[in-house]
Amino acid sequence: MEKLTAAAASKDFENMVKLVAEENKVYQIESAQNSAVLISYKEYESLQETIKLLSIPGLRESLQRSIEQIKNIELASKKDEIYENHRYFGST
Repeated sequence: MEKLTAAAASKDFENMVKLVAEENKVYQIESAQNSAVLISYKEYESLQETIKLLSIPGLRESLQRSIEQIKNIELASKKDEIYENHRYFGST
């Protein structure tokens, strides 16, 4: 994230908006007493959706359990694959 003063940002604002929208660049703009972040509208919408979803009670824990289950299934599948390869090729 690039930091700029408000004065510097105002001089190149149109180009900054283009870079934010097209290349997902992020700017932190600071004045004497305040600070703001310039992000694309697409990124803003994504953050709002994430906040909304994570505010649902129990959703985060449910997602974490699902991720762990998938990892366990993938691990079991790899173990089965190794076992089958060992049986097929045998130990020489």
